[in-house]
This record gives sequence, C-alpha cells and structure tokens, in this order.
Amino acid sequence: MRKPLFILLILVLNFCSRSFGQSKPVRHVADSVARIEMHLSAFGVEADSFPTIAIVIDFVNGYSKCVKSYFDPDIKPSFDTFSVEDRRKIALLFKNFDLTNLKAEYTVSRIDQPTSTTIIYIGAQKFVIKDYGLVGPYPLRELYKIAYKL
Repeated sequence: MRKPLFILLILVLNFCSRSFGQSKPVRHVADSVARIEMHLSAFGVEADSFPTIAIVIDFVNGYSKCVKSYFDPDIKPSFDTFSVEDRRKIALLFKNFDLTNLKAEYTVSRIDQPTSTTIIYIGAQKFVIKDYGLVGPYPLRELYKIAYKL
C-alpha cells in the first residue's frame, strides 16, 4: 500500500513543480529593444518636397543614422543622426509597451499615402510592421513624428 501511495506522491509533486516552474509569457518591452530600422517611403506622395527616409537606431551600441532623399534630383540627400535625447525619447515610447499588441500591417483606403516599414529587433526576434498612410497606433505615430522632425 505504501509503494503505490509513494509513486502517486512523486507523480503529483513532479506535475506541480512543472506547473509552478513555468514562466509567464515574455513581454517584448523597450528594455530589450536592441535595434529599430525604418523605411519611410515617399513613393506615390504628390509632393516633391516629401522625403524618403531610411533610419537605423542601434540602442545596444548607441548608434543612429538617418538618410533623407527626394524624388527631385535637385534636392541632394542629407545624412543625420538622432541625438542622445531623441534616442532616449524613442526608447521611452516602447517602455512597458507590449509589442505583440501591434498588428503586422496598417492601411488606409486613400491613395497616394506614404508607407512606412518599421522593424523592431528584440534578441533573436523581430517585429515587422508595414503602415500605409502612417495610421499605426501609439507608439508608431510618435516615432513617425520624431523621424520626420529630423
């Protein structure tokens, strides 16, 4: 009688230790965002003064690069970087934000709108967000404002 009870007790403890030992689902928040890449396209926009912008922000190495180019060949491309303050603002946008709440694609029905592709790297994972019309929710809209301000 003791042997079956002992085996049952071992099985119950083994099951309980596995259940309690499981961690919660990983939330992908800013503290672990390593890199952001953005391509803000002006293709289809009815304004020659609207730039196409390519951005890389590397939070791990404290590096950023922004290249603005225009359809009009008379306007030369410009190169810039984000200040430490701008990088801090961008990092704060994602602080405690669960990136799994973002959709992979946002769109509007109007034509000739700018398109953004934003890639957010977290460890080995990456989140790719395509946004036609720049209508994505917070924190994307705030990120666009900072990018276009440069």
